[in-house]
Amino acid sequence: MVMPHLKHLNDKQREAALHKDGPLLIIAGAGTGKTSTLTHRILNLVKEGVAPNEILAITFTNKAAKEMLERVDVLLAKHGFDIGMRYGDTRPFIGTFHSLGVYILRAHANIFGLTKHFAILDKNSAGSLMKEAVKEQGLDSKQFSPDRIAHVISRQKGNLVTLDEYKKDVGNAYFPMIVAAVWERYERFLAREKALDFDDLILKTVILLRTHPEIRAEYQKRWKYVHIDEYQDTNGVQYELARLLAGEGKNICVVGDGDQCIVSGTKIAMEDGALKPIEKIQRGDMVYSNHGSGDCRGSRVTDVFKKKYSGNLVRISLEKGQEVVSTPEHIHFAGYLLGVAPQYHFTYLMWKQNVGFRIGVSQVYTKGQKKPVVGFAQRVNQERADKLWIISAHKNSNEARILEYELSLKYRIPTLPFVARKGASTGGYVHDQKVLEMIFSKFDTEKTGKELLLAYGLSENHPHHLSQSRNSSRRNITVTLCGDHRGKTTMHRIAMVGNDEQGREMLSSLGFSVRPAKKTSLSWRFETARANYEELVAITSIIQKAFGNINVILNARLGKQSGKTMERNSLPFLPAASVLPGMSMFDKSGNYITVQKVEYINVRNTTVYDLNIEHTHNFIANGIATHNSIYSWRGANLQNILNFEQDYAGSKTIFLEENYRSTQTILAVANDIIKKNTVRKGKKLYTKNIEGDKISLIENYNEGGEARAVGERIKALIYSGTDPEDIAVLYRANFQSRALEEAFLLMGIPYQVLGTRFFERKEVKDILSFIRAALNPESLSDIKRIIDVPPRGIGKATLVKMFAKDEGALSPAAQKRAQEFWEILAQIRECSLVEKTSKLIKFVSEKTGLEASLKTGTDEDNDRLENIHELVTLATKYDILPPEEAVEKLLGDAALASDQDSLMKNERAVKMMTVHAAKGLEFLYVFVTGLEQDLFPHRRMSGGVVSKEDSEEERRLFYVAITRAKKKLFLSYASVRTIFGQRQVNAPSEFLLDIDDRYLDREAGDSGHEPVISISW
Repeated sequence: MVMPHLKHLNDKQREAALHKDGPLLIIAGAGTGKTSTLTHRILNLVKEGVAPNEILAITFTNKAAKEMLERVDVLLAKHGFDIGMRYGDTRPFIGTFHSLGVYILRAHANIFGLTKHFAILDKNSAGSLMKEAVKEQGLDSKQFSPDRIAHVISRQKGNLVTLDEYKKDVGNAYFPMIVAAVWERYERFLAREKALDFDDLILKTVILLRTHPEIRAEYQKRWKYVHIDEYQDTNGVQYELARLLAGEGKNICVVGDGDQCIVSGTKIAMEDGALKPIEKIQRGDMVYSNHGSGDCRGSRVTDVFKKKYSGNLVRISLEKGQEVVSTPEHIHFAGYLLGVAPQYHFTYLMWKQNVGFRIGVSQVYTKGQKKPVVGFAQRVNQERADKLWIISAHKNSNEARILEYELSLKYRIPTLPFVARKGASTGGYVHDQKVLEMIFSKFDTEKTGKELLLAYGLSENHPHHLSQSRNSSRRNITVTLCGDHRGKTTMHRIAMVGNDEQGREMLSSLGFSVRPAKKTSLSWRFETARANYEELVAITSIIQKAFGNINVILNARLGKQSGKTMERNSLPFLPAASVLPGMSMFDKSGNYITVQKVEYINVRNTTVYDLNIEHTHNFIANGIATHNSIYSWRGANLQNILNFEQDYAGSKTIFLEENYRSTQTILAVANDIIKKNTVRKGKKLYTKNIEGDKISLIENYNEGGEARAVGERIKALIYSGTDPEDIAVLYRANFQSRALEEAFLLMGIPYQVLGTRFFERKEVKDILSFIRAALNPESLSDIKRIIDVPPRGIGKATLVKMFAKDEGALSPAAQKRAQEFWEILAQIRECSLVEKTSKLIKFVSEKTGLEASLKTGTDEDNDRLENIHELVTLATKYDILPPEEAVEKLLGDAALASDQDSLMKNERAVKMMTVHAAKGLEFLYVFVTGLEQDLFPHRRMSGGVVSKEDSEEERRLFYVAITRAKKKLFLSYASVRTIFGQRQVNAPSEFLLDIDDRYLDREAGDSGHEPVISISW
């Protein structure tokens, strides 16, 4: 019998709501009603006798927390539970990780030498302190960017690393030593102001609970049931806070959308020589692993993952009977090596920047070479091309030639050379560079070349060959797994070479040591080795951001020492779908073994696995060395959700898969999009909603045409009776909003951009700074902000003497002004202790003279006054609390507010925002704009190799974008877009190629121009 209070839930939701004791993992896709499930779970706990204040629920945004709190209030009241005051301790605690940190730290601030009125620095204030720390350290802020140092420190704090721990691991590394020195000075500045930054709110809470068992026990006893939403987005410190609060009872329920990669295998070689089925492998097992250069010994398994998989698998058969089966995306180590590979003939696809693709044939061994080189690599050099993919490998040249002609005709890709031929004959068109360039300009090979790669299951991000660096026009970073074999320590290497002064100076400015490539050479070389592979990934990311256009070459040096060049010991990272006959792979001892056959097998509902191996990141599957594919290279750690079953023994997993938001068409496309991600918990969204309209794909000439096309369709929707607030326009990057806003203004479309936060507006920050300074007079950041707001004649020199308690050195007039300022703060503090929060805001605006200074009659000042009045209105919701508690709550909420909090529900306007900002929101009609390669998916560098994780994160973002739509989805792209002042011709997004044509209505956008690039199936 269904309980009345759960009758609106489906079976899976009800199962999750009824689960009471023990760990619970809920895998919930977009629109599957996870918030409803959580709120009814809380209701059910209370019905079973759990006190409301014994329940904790953590979400990632203030908006989500507010909505959940409101729903819980309504549910509990509806079912007869009186939970008292709106902000009373009788309610469940529902908030964000940061608000939870504020709550706990205010109660125990003295342990960290703070008062309960400690300031919380927003990003701008923290940035100012960081700039001051860099300056005080005597560093040039142009050479040592405060933002970059702040990013490093924030990442360390997010990974649970304190300053003292970081200093211990720095050693003699130059840039980390700089970071440590600046970090130490920054912490002194924070202590001086009795303030914490955002990262401290969680890190110090974890430190508190770790080092004070009695306090930890207090909160574990208080919150007997812990709920964490968006668990896949938790970083290290958030994960640890959840673990500490769950305690021994482990009554923890986490909700996440684990759409990311798992790999299959069979027999795994163990350290003791045994072979163990992968399904029997457990965390902590010691497997046989290659530590570099054929040094094979034990490595610990840190994680084991499994999932159900349906689709194609790749079976690779090798010369000695070995066979390894994996998903197409799984990374192996494979490549063609001279002296090892047999003779094979290739049909290849070659790409050259600013020209496009060409098709050709080559072979492993060619005649007449001055220096032995694999044939296709030689052709890339001859054509001065950038990348090459091998379409197929053949035993004879005729087969390769036949396929070359077939593909050339089918995909309209020339077989002509990029570079004019030289030789005795000079009259032909292949000897005329201008003719060749003209011919290539006639064909849209950028589009058709990518279609060819897609048809053969090849990855744009994993070419079989990349050209060598050539100064600023083409740069490569080479990262080598197990690339520096030193004794028993597994080391990984990164290297970059060049011969231009600009590149050398750029690397030096980033804090990296650059040396001459040879003693007398003008060329330079940067290289370093790390035991932690993740550190090399971080270094790579820093270099990519600085240089922009750069390729990353990934190799594994697992081969035995050959006595020849070290490069002979390495093979490139390659997806299984890109492995070809004749390639070499590593066996269990680091010897080369040749691929005989590669074939696809289709499976349904098969269990596939992946392992994560400590330090070496490789294991031996069926006698072949293969790569483990999961790394936590970002702040958020998807492994937290994938590891839940291992972290909490006896846990239960429930999949919420019925979507209540979108139509069948939208969900079918969403499922097709996300299934290409490889690190993911298996689930497929479904809905009982109607099939719905087809998805509109709008093709436009440029961003102006795109904006007009979107605007025309929005006007039609509004004229047909759709409320503007039911329409959203999403984009990948903030700069895209300009063209859209311009068009909407001209067309008279009401719109609201989700942008500057209410609490970041100057006058609002001024009011709050007055209150913070009154409660914490040591907060120099706040004092600096308001000392002369409105102008009262107190300059920098006076401020220094005021803080040095040297006011006697001031002139009588300056002393009077300083005394008046301190008296204002004292009166504000007194008011905050006795008056309601709304009255306090009025008092501050009047007493400080701020309101009077804004009564000038100008539009700008009128807007500022309206914002102060809005702050008073906002403050009334805190009036129910005791004054001191209310003001702390207001200040905390202001510091923690997110962009979504400024999205006013009642404003009748079309909503415009980034896809990131749209998470958790839903609208009847959604326009996803800018669906162009390098924009969405976003590339941090043009033409560069993007990590698998970044690529999958972009796909998840697109999945988020399209599942915001409840009724109708519009997708659009522009063939030409002006970015940073330069017009760029862009290919349509690769995501559009993943959408089956039967779900699409293709529409012309800007009627004045034909699209430069279109998509056809």
